[in-house]
Amino acid sequence: MTGAWTIVLTAVFAATGLYGVWRLSTRRWQGIETVVDVSHALMSPAMLVMLWWPMAATGQWAQMAVFSGLAVVFFYQLSGLDSIAERAGAMAHAGMNLGMVWMLAAMPRLMSGDAWTTMLSWSAVGLLVITAGWWLIHAARTPGHRALCGCHGLSCAGMATMLALMTPAL
Repeated sequence: MTGAWTIVLTAVFAATGLYGVWRLSTRRWQGIETVVDVSHALMSPAMLVMLWWPMAATGQWAQMAVFSGLAVVFFYQLSGLDSIAERAGAMAHAGMNLGMVWMLAAMPRLMSGDAWTTMLSWSAVGLLVITAGWWLIHAARTPGHRALCGCHGLSCAGMATMLALMTPAL
């Protein structure tokens, strides 16, 4: 990864992580919204570790368990949500957490140029790009939640960019 991308992605993940921590520190427990903030507060440092120390296996299995657990929480929330936008948001957060699990699991195989890993990674990049676009459109249409939806979109776009940079061409 080039120095310019490293700087840009560092800024993205630092900003989204700090936003999640700020929201956690200024609000009381608010159910799934708090889980969203915890997700950002945990995912951003994990992305920074992957960015700066790509071959580090720092708690890889523990991270995979945490992000898988968060995805399950978001999937579980689907049954209690009323609107399509709420369900799409829960699915987007579940997908982002599963994207994180995929990045952790696939990183060593991506370095070897394994074909099936490459194809699945490009599929994940596509889904993350679509999800980032959904969040950014949602931010433009939802005046009271622009910063929050923008944070989600930025985080998702950063994940898509980083995974694309890590994945060999087909």
